[in-house]
Amino acid sequence: MSRWRPAAPAHSDPWRAWLTYHGSLTRRIVERAGTMRVEIVGERLRFPNDDEYAALGRPRHRLAFVREVVLHAGGGPVVLAHSIAARRDLDGAWHALRGLGTRPLAAMLFGDPRVRRAPFEYARIDPRHPLWKRACRLLGARLPALRARRSRFTLRGRPLVVTEVFLPSLGGLGR
Repeated sequence: MSRWRPAAPAHSDPWRAWLTYHGSLTRRIVERAGTMRVEIVGERLRFPNDDEYAALGRPRHRLAFVREVVLHAGGGPVVLAHSIAARRDLDGAWHALRGLGTRPLAAMLFGDPRVRRAPFEYARIDPRHPLWKRACRLLGARLPALRARRSRFTLRGRPLVVTEVFLPSLGGLGR
């Protein structure tokens, strides 16, 4: 399983500008590509990935709400976004997750001044990680190791963990 680290990637890393960007990734993609489309891959209750339990602060045996989308821009898929919240928070702090549809999650996160974001964690995910496997399945191709970042957002003290997996075509949008 990939290890998540708090240290930002080296300045020489070609993905660094995307990985360390603190604003809305959605907005940055639109600035680069002109338009963006959100494709819903899934929204359902399921058990979190092994590396997500601690980040979410959940016991291993609890179901959570998972929303996965692919962001398309510049003619192709550029990001696999994976968001996870405790089931009980769907009726509380994160109730708006259910009604997002094809709207980007960023609108909800960056539009509410009460939402706080913890520092990023970074990883290079490979065939051992379920999100790498999902990205390969979605794109219908075996991919190289992928760069990813995640952060924990809180609203009224309740966590939402967002992981963004950067797909190879994102590099075509520039830094």
